[in-house]
Amino acid sequence: MSVANTLIQKAPFFGRMFQMEESDLNPINSWPALMAMTSFVWLTIAAVLGLSMPAIQLFDLGSHWYYQNITLHGAAMAFPFAFQLMVAMSLHRAGACLGKRADGILVALTYILMNVGALLLTVAVLMGFHVTYTVMFPLPVVGVMTGQWSMSALVIGFTGIAFVLLSMILTYPIKILRMSFFEKKHDELQLAERSLKDPGMIGMIMGVLVLLITGLPLLATASPILLHLYGIIPAEWIAWAVKPVVFEFIFYIFAHNLMEAMAIMIVGAVYATLPLCTADGSRRLYSDKIANLALWILLVTSITSFFHHFFTMYPALPSTFAYHGNIMSFATAIGGALTIFTILATIWKHGLVATPAVFLILGGFVMYILDGVTAIVISNVAWNFKLHGTVWAGGHAMSVLIAISMIWMGMLYYHYPLMTNRTINDSTARKCIKYFFLSFIGLFYTFLVAGAAGMPRRNAAWEGDWLIYGAMLGVFGTILIYSFFLYFSSLRNSKALDF
Repeated sequence: MSVANTLIQKAPFFGRMFQMEESDLNPINSWPALMAMTSFVWLTIAAVLGLSMPAIQLFDLGSHWYYQNITLHGAAMAFPFAFQLMVAMSLHRAGACLGKRADGILVALTYILMNVGALLLTVAVLMGFHVTYTVMFPLPVVGVMTGQWSMSALVIGFTGIAFVLLSMILTYPIKILRMSFFEKKHDELQLAERSLKDPGMIGMIMGVLVLLITGLPLLATASPILLHLYGIIPAEWIAWAVKPVVFEFIFYIFAHNLMEAMAIMIVGAVYATLPLCTADGSRRLYSDKIANLALWILLVTSITSFFHHFFTMYPALPSTFAYHGNIMSFATAIGGALTIFTILATIWKHGLVATPAVFLILGGFVMYILDGVTAIVISNVAWNFKLHGTVWAGGHAMSVLIAISMIWMGMLYYHYPLMTNRTINDSTARKCIKYFFLSFIGLFYTFLVAGAAGMPRRNAAWEGDWLIYGAMLGVFGTILIYSFFLYFSSLRNSKALDF
């Protein structure tokens, strides 16, 4: 039995969702299933921490717990949950479509680096390392100098972040590229043949290339800093890397494009799955050419839209670049519009089999489009000064993570029978989707209204109307947690397929 299968069988509660027998398909099933299962463990942690923040504020439990939990919540939600689930489903899709093994040393390293890194970061946060997951250098070092956390917490935290970055920038992208272009094809593993010209495959390859290309400068900058913290290289060797302007630009080139890469990946996932659910059995999009054009537009426009984060850095950034970021943010809507057209035209021409997987994938895409509108608004120069430091920006980040996660959870619904030889509980799945949408809409608009009212992003002293918005976030957050419980139940109550 494979290591991945053994870990799944030994896992309490979540292991039952993904238990599988040994089969010839284990090379494409086992590691993706383990990654998906582990991502749900982190989701549970993130969900509880997310609900704790309104409770801490409403019951005045203390600022320490608020800053600790908001850091843990953001980190767990973004990386070991949302990103790891994306890795799991894209590896499974690539393996089944190309006939390539979704296992091996690179997959194992991706899993280990992501989860050990997340655990190390968690330890650092529990030691007092209370930063956002967008690490603004040199604030972590300033925290040590002012006595807010220890140097040990800083080193452990940076080590955890380094492990997570290595999995996202190197091991995972290289594995997908090797599967796409270099590794040996196994006919028995190719269950849904796709060529590399297919929009679904193009979107996946684009996404990992964005991670690899925009991430390498960050690794080149952050690695010397970490080596210095371990005492391996002297301080004078890293003077160029610790300049705040250098680090911030390098960081946001990757951080913003991390989200853009995940967005391109989900568009590719929709393009890959939608044809498989057409009612007339055609298994085709309305137009591959329009779909591919949308992907290229999204790639070109999103790659430099990160400049819209720097409106308040005019001394270091020419205003022309800031406005360019604004324009590119608006231009991404062209790719979004073409994607919407392709989806609707495909459904109109070929019909659709309305399964829970399809509802969750398309519903997640609707969430993604709604959230994209908020990104376009906040990219505007005037609105950015008002909203960037409020929960509007935090709500935008949270909403896009929820939307992306819903699509990958829908993808898991679709792939689940192949992974486990079981089928989900359909009625529970449909019920959980209703609560997903209700909670998303409630959280989404509460964040926007609160942000427009000036509620700050990281503030442990809510007052006045902020407490009302916080209570609403608590209510809709509770509904979201209930929807996750229903989702887990739909997998735990799955039944064996009959042949």
